[in-house]
Amino acid sequence: MPTLLIAIFDDSGSVISPAGTDPLSNRYAEAARAFAAVARKGARHELGAVLHFDTPCSGDAGPVPITRRGLLTLRSGLRLPPDARGSSELEPSLRRATEMAEAYPDYTATLIVASDFLLMDAEPAQVLSELAAFPGQVHAVVLGARLPAGVLEERITMTRIRRDDPPGAVARALFSSMVIHRPGSHVEAYPKCRSDIC
Repeated sequence: MPTLLIAIFDDSGSVISPAGTDPLSNRYAEAARAFAAVARKGARHELGAVLHFDTPCSGDAGPVPITRRGLLTLRSGLRLPPDARGSSELEPSLRRATEMAEAYPDYTATLIVASDFLLMDAEPAQVLSELAAFPGQVHAVVLGARLPAGVLEERITMTRIRRDDPPGAVARALFSSMVIHRPGSHVEAYPKCRSDIC
């Protein structure tokens, strides 16, 4: 089945600062590992894209096939963009991801958002409602922050990444969403929530 995987990354200060939830940017190294694992047996009908909260920026990449060749393009987005402003607003990248999914109506879309979800959008509740309404599956990879009950709607799959989680936790979370539509694929995951109470 044709698939489109879109990964959005938060590069705000609460994520990348020395006291942030990902000060070493390990999420990018682990995301690259997950994409590389998919690319080893990738096919042209599996597309991937990388966006940032600072969309549009030089770090946006794809969509391209998640193959060894396409991986070269995707890797260019799996780093802190040099022109990143450190935005804490999800709305611009979410709107771009929705436009991208709508441009590929014959593809089954999956959206991954890696963020601490300390959003500074003018209307954060509205943006989170738009996230839940994304035309495809949504996976929130929550970096460190504990979200209050009810912040994310129940249809959004959530994986919380804590500071003391073992290396590879982000890669495993992303990989599980990358292969969810591959027949027979199963990923042994760290405990994952479908609500925001864990």
